[in-house]
Amino acid sequence: MTDTTKPTPPTDGRHDFDFIHGRWRVQNERLRERLVGSTDWDVFDATDECRPVLDGAGNLEEFHTAWNGGFEGIALRLYDVDSGVWRIHWASNRSGALDPPVSGRFEDGVGTFYGSDQHAGRPVRVRFLWSRTSANSAHWQQAFSIDGGASWETNWHMWFRRVDEHGRLRHDDAVLELRQYTLQPGQRDVLIDLFEREFIETQEAVGMHVIGHFRDLDAPDRYVWLRGFPSMEARREALQAFYFGPVWQRHRDAANATMVDSDNVLLLRPAHPASGLAPASMPRPAIGTALPAGAVCIGTCALRAPAAEGFTARFEQQLAPLLRQHGADVIARYETDGSANTFPRLPVREGECVFVWVARFADMAALDAHLATLQGSARWQEALAAAMREELLQAPELLRLAPTARSELR
Repeated sequence: MTDTTKPTPPTDGRHDFDFIHGRWRVQNERLRERLVGSTDWDVFDATDECRPVLDGAGNLEEFHTAWNGGFEGIALRLYDVDSGVWRIHWASNRSGALDPPVSGRFEDGVGTFYGSDQHAGRPVRVRFLWSRTSANSAHWQQAFSIDGGASWETNWHMWFRRVDEHGRLRHDDAVLELRQYTLQPGQRDVLIDLFEREFIETQEAVGMHVIGHFRDLDAPDRYVWLRGFPSMEARREALQAFYFGPVWQRHRDAANATMVDSDNVLLLRPAHPASGLAPASMPRPAIGTALPAGAVCIGTCALRAPAAEGFTARFEQQLAPLLRQHGADVIARYETDGSANTFPRLPVREGECVFVWVARFADMAALDAHLATLQGSARWQEALAAAMREELLQAPELLRLAPTARSELR
């Protein structure tokens, strides 16, 4: 009998690279010397823009950086419909010629592409890996092998962050960390200086959003900060990229030397779809900016049960109106995210139910006036007592916070 079974046609992958269309800011981590056991990396910024060509059957990407005297490159990606394979061609201003292409496809959200080339006069296998970590971030890495693919040395990472028409990063903060660090006496300003110089842009480059960082006015050795992530999986990838990357490795000893405890961390999500922090209206201040006049209060409520079972509604209907009546600009509300910690190397507080609100004030005098009138309000005390009987384990913890010079939230 004749076998009439036809080969299964490849899945149509013409849209696999649609995620890279648009404008990007790119952090590069490039190994200075390849295939010699080096662990010394250059870290530099670039801009990137990609557009579709050939009615979607390909795309053209342009890469620009001032690093190393100025470097420009283009990637031309073409999709072979018959074979279901992408071929990627690269050229730079250093050679003016197309490198040998790499080819491959996407499976389970990861694109793997192989090719052959030469490095320092000897043949190498080349591997590109592409992954999309969120709507506004992506990751590319290049590796070489000199043993036919038995082992690989990664020599270049590109961390892509999408930018808007004004060149500002776009963020998706579905997951939030509220981090409170206890520091060695007198070391808070040391950490703040290091953090604002080395750890803001480099964390954001690999997929995080450094939202706000503050001096706690009631605890001189406490540093409080907030960072956001698009998802728990994106959090895992971003934290792994940063804490195993060259910037943290270079500065971790100096940072850790300032700390007594960094494990007081709440993992949060917006209490309802419209309750997260809104995007910043102004660009992040530059290094050397004077301290802002604003003040922030973060209220944390320890609950007997998840906030959605009653406390969120109580807060919106009874407590939030009183906070606003006494001068608070309540800008966000969050509840516990009970997901498993996707990066156990950094512990979080588990087994707790909390509700957190964030309020902004024009200055510290306005915050202190708010707290004074709130504590003297009979209606507030009555509403709080009712919540204590039903949902609260204790009175809310209120943090009086002064934004540091480069805090986005101020």
